[in-house]
Amino acid sequence: MKETLLTVMAAAAIALNGSDLMADETNSILPTVSFNAYADIETAYLCRGAIYDVRPFSAQYAATAVDFGLAGIVEGSVWTYSAMSPSGHSARMSRYAYAEADYLLRYYYDIDIAEGWSLRNGLGKQWVTNPGFCGAHTVVDWQALQMLNNPYITPYWRLRVIRRPFEETYWVLGMKRSFEIVKDLSFTADFFGDVGDRRQMYNLFGDWAEANGRRMRGALHALSLVFRLDYKVIEHVGLFAFAGQFCVVGNDARDAMKAAHIPEGKRDITYGGAGVAVDF
Repeated sequence: MKETLLTVMAAAAIALNGSDLMADETNSILPTVSFNAYADIETAYLCRGAIYDVRPFSAQYAATAVDFGLAGIVEGSVWTYSAMSPSGHSARMSRYAYAEADYLLRYYYDIDIAEGWSLRNGLGKQWVTNPGFCGAHTVVDWQALQMLNNPYITPYWRLRVIRRPFEETYWVLGMKRSFEIVKDLSFTADFFGDVGDRRQMYNLFGDWAEANGRRMRGALHALSLVFRLDYKVIEHVGLFAFAGQFCVVGNDARDAMKAAHIPEGKRDITYGGAGVAVDF
């Protein structure tokens, strides 16, 4: 009887251990879900290598990512723009709150190269809606990116191809470096340039080019340097602040901006912002 009882207990222990192993294996292949968001106030709105609003605005962002392990990551996000003043741009608006809302669906795939080194690859589609701007249409574009993560300087590029309601293609080429100053406080320096094709150059500077008999070509037309501080207040919650300098480069581009008699027609601008971020 005693031997029979010991045999049953041993079999039960083996079964329990086996079920724990199966549960661990099952959990390891299940996708994981993460969420991050932020809200901030920024002193100027810059996009696609150009200035769109020189007055403060409010931005909110939220993203959910599903990590499928070796199969990659799928992320959906939304970013919104709410103007705080009508005097910072020349566009006609029907409302200030949530005047723009951008929806982005993106797929990431990371390739491990060596310890501390990985190549992130991304492909996505974005819908830029403009419910607060009179006569503006939804802008639809495809995006691609690569980023070489490493312990030193991280180079990256992003490509944006727009086909509706206008056509243009442009690149962002940059490099950045992040490091911890003290516990829970990190610093990031980001330097990048905007390179547009001929169509984007005409979208930005075409009126001046036609008035002055100039022919615009694809070129580097803007440079930016941004410094950012991130402070972790408590688990899942942090504060951040940043300051940047934006410069239009190239004689034709700078002459076009000098001749533009609109609030956002600036060749250089110093800007910044601060906000709160959460992640789970």
